[in-house]
Amino acid sequence: MGLMKHIKRAIPVVMLAFTAVFCCGAGAQSCSAEDIDNMFDPEHLDMSDRPLEGIIEIQEIITLRRGTDKEIMAPTMFGDDICLNKAILLDSADVKAIKAIPIEKQPPYYSLELKLTDRGRRHWIGLSLPNKSSHVAFIVDGIVYRTFVPRLLYDDVTDSIIVDGPFDPATAKKLEANAARNYFRLK
Repeated sequence: MGLMKHIKRAIPVVMLAFTAVFCCGAGAQSCSAEDIDNMFDPEHLDMSDRPLEGIIEIQEIITLRRGTDKEIMAPTMFGDDICLNKAILLDSADVKAIKAIPIEKQPPYYSLELKLTDRGRRHWIGLSLPNKSSHVAFIVDGIVYRTFVPRLLYDDVTDSIIVDGPFDPATAKKLEANAARNYFRLK
């Protein structure tokens, strides 16, 4: 029984090594030393059998329903539904990493620092300007976790933004732990 356990663990490594050798041996021009290193880096492994966790989305809240096909009803953490614009303003494919930042005045809770891609930065500017005085929905794994007013970006070089909390410790740590893997699998 122990031998089968070791064989099952070795199969992905052997398949990865075979892929690296085949990629470089076949004379593919897209195979570089960095690509080979990424194949063996656990952070870059595509674990397709493991479901994605901590997927985030930011969507506009609809306060006055019109009953169009551009609106959806989404469940909240408290069991009721909220009306959202169907268009996703920002999602996990636009967020390279998340860092949980403790809130000093609320010790167990966190705010989130999102490191955005260039596309994500443009999307953030596009969502923060029209919503600078209204709330948007922060959705985690398909459920509206909370609403917040997005902070504006004031320069052309910043790629990190803060989403003000409170986020409970379990959710903040889950988002922090899964952000890089989600970005890699969704990009």
